Amino acid sequence: MVSKVDGSFCPTSNQINVCRDNVLLCSVRAFKRRFFNPEAKLDVVFVDEDDNGEGAVDEGGPTREYLRLLMRAVHQSNIFEGHEKDRQLSLDTQALQTKLYMWVAKMIAVCVVHGGVGPHFFSERLFHQICGIPTRPATVDEVGDHTFREQLIKIQEATTVREANGAIAEAADSLSIIGALRHVSSLEEKDSLVQSAADFFVNGRLATALDQFVEGLKTLGLLEELRKNPAVFYNMFVSEEIPLQAKDLCTLFDVDFSAQGSNRRARENMTICFWRDWLIDIEEGECSPVTLEKVLEFTSGASTSASTGISTPSTNSVPS
Repeated sequence: MVSKVDGSFCPTSNQINVCRDNVLLCSVRAFKRRFFNPEAKLDVVFVDEDDNGEGAVDEGGPTREYLRLLMRAVHQSNIFEGHEKDRQLSLDTQALQTKLYMWVAKMIAVCVVHGGVGPHFFSERLFHQICGIPTRPATVDEVGDHTFREQLIKIQEATTVREANGAIAEAADSLSIIGALRHVSSLEEKDSLVQSAADFFVNGRLATALDQFVEGLKTLGLLEELRKNPAVFYNMFVSEEIPLQAKDLCTLFDVDFSAQGSNRRARENMTICFWRDWLIDIEEGECSPVTLEKVLEFTSGASTSASTGISTPSTNSVPS
């Protein structure tokens, strides 16, 4: 998919002016430009509080940092709900009206294709939905609204028909809104009511939002690839990121050594030993608050070595 991006072409409309305290809003403004081209190179300019751009030329570092910050902002946006590492779409009528679901999905596609930055927070249900894979029936535990979830649990746990109808009456307002309010004459009907209510809350009411989201994922052909190879993308969208290890950073950087046998080469060898020892100390927590992720962010703008957008840096100059 990276081949879909023309790294030699960067139109003016692809300049993204970013304030770090409102990355999502700045991104929406840029992505909505009439001539914004996701297939072209991005030109990211971070703007400080005085509206002065940081730097003049984006050689890749600002873009990598931006994509990382953008995915973090997407993760925290109001169109998702649920556990931090197991999020699904939430219903927001304003987001529907402004098609925010579509724009956020476009941003995710750009993050994945331009920088190899994956969400790592999708629920398995959401991932299966966008990939067109049938999902299992919804459970009461997946109902995001706490009050409604407790009402359904009370109905579910009823041991008699009379107790079930009493719990249904207590949840009448919520059930009537989703068209699930009805009197039951058996415990089987009670279970069916709870299941249909949970299915509607988790799936049915979000159908339009999901349609918008899927439309946005068509950007750069990502949706097509997801549906062709869901197993390939599972770890990028659903599974948590694997923590960095010292060996990851050791292999990420290439060293431009001096000639073997020279005095500089001997000093460079010792410098690399110190560098690798330091990375091990960081991994073992001996250098807090410095972390391996912070070292990688400082050197590359990315926070994971799995990002396909990282070209391996070369240490052209090793301190003597």
